[in-house]
Amino acid sequence: MSQLKKDSDLRNNGFVLNGSLKTFISDKVYLSKIVENEIQPVDSTIIKNNNFVFTGRVDYPERFALTFKNSSAEIILIIENANFEILLDPSQPNEPVIKGSELNAELEEYKLASKNIFKKIDYLFPKFQKARLENDVKKLNEIGNELKNIETEFIDFSFNFIQKNSYSYVAAMILSDHLKASSIDTVRISNTYKQLSETVKKSPDAQLIAAAFNLR
Repeated sequence: MSQLKKDSDLRNNGFVLNGSLKTFISDKVYLSKIVENEIQPVDSTIIKNNNFVFTGRVDYPERFALTFKNSSAEIILIIENANFEILLDPSQPNEPVIKGSELNAELEEYKLASKNIFKKIDYLFPKFQKARLENDVKKLNEIGNELKNIETEFIDFSFNFIQKNSYSYVAAMILSDHLKASSIDTVRISNTYKQLSETVKKSPDAQLIAAAFNLR
């Protein structure tokens, strides 16, 4: 494994991920790296007394997935060279508690702010249903414009977050996600990429953007 080296001697400058399960879900857990839209298995370990440990070293912080034998649960997290822990509630796999990782804390901050923006859609949904049942074309158009405004608000928030955190690897991760959008703003992505720090530009996520727009 070129990017993930299992070696106890690397604990000091590598990572140690201590995992705990609130309730039993499986007796084996897998760690896989997310590469674009695919996951590549990297490591696995046995779960004992609802606890597990992964150790290793990454060249750059990247998003990984934790999956479990005989379970559909999947938890996305950033692996960085740090000693950190994750507490998982199998009944709420999308809400892990991660401690000791600055990058995961930054990503969680971004996710929470994003959720607050998209909550506005929940408010509009009953109005949309009512207008559709009544075939109220004017109201449907108004709701459609509101939805577009929410989307614009999120996009602006996302790019502003990246610019304010241009020194963080999380910025590159979020920016690379914009490549997957149904409508890609190539100019905005390219200009925002140029604002990333030189260190962050070396990360795999940033390199995806550089390759997509020939920015190397």
